[in-house]
Amino acid sequence: MHRSLTWDLPGIEGRLTTLRDDFVRETPALSMGDAEKFRRWVLDIETIFAKAAVISGTVQPEVEADLGYPLGDREQFVIAMFRPSTRNLFDEIAEHAQSGCWCTLTDANLRELAGLHEVAGALAWIGDAALKIGLLPAIWDPDIAKAGVLTGNRKAYDRNSNLARLCDRWGLYEHRIHFDPDTPRSTRKVDHVKGTLVESVFGILFLREGLKGVASATELLRPPAP
Repeated sequence: MHRSLTWDLPGIEGRLTTLRDDFVRETPALSMGDAEKFRRWVLDIETIFAKAAVISGTVQPEVEADLGYPLGDREQFVIAMFRPSTRNLFDEIAEHAQSGCWCTLTDANLRELAGLHEVAGALAWIGDAALKIGLLPAIWDPDIAKAGVLTGNRKAYDRNSNLARLCDRWGLYEHRIHFDPDTPRSTRKVDHVKGTLVESVFGILFLREGLKGVASATELLRPPAP
């Protein structure tokens, strides 16, 4: 079933290139305030490009080598790294575009860019669901008297603090695509983000390889010995 579940990806590189070119073309004719805003948007898009290049060229190949499976389309993996704060950028651009004719992307195109973090979130819950079943071979005990500890054993694998260890190994957190303020966060909140990023990767793995692929990769989540 999993092989029939695919998305029509939006081609984010092309759309972001179009946006950047629109900004560069229009900036000289703008008022000082709007010109400053357009230059800020160009910098934000360049930031996304730079992060996407590292994600595609370095992070994804290393994750694939660790998993033992190819994860396919580079764009989907990049989208998995989008965080909710990216919505603000594209919502702001879409709102400004409604007041003029400078943007060559449609409003629907901009809304899809604003919703990329929702695709990442969907991949995360797919990965979360797949892990709950994919972990069974790793935590199974044929002793029926130990059936009651299956849930606890599963949580040892898929709790955020454990998923965060794999996130650190893969370097996902520092390469996530976001515009969050640079303020300290609690370990719990950081681990939640890290766990979500790892779940997104397992979501991609499930869509490509099914539960067999997820089950084989759960060895990477084996909790450290107490």
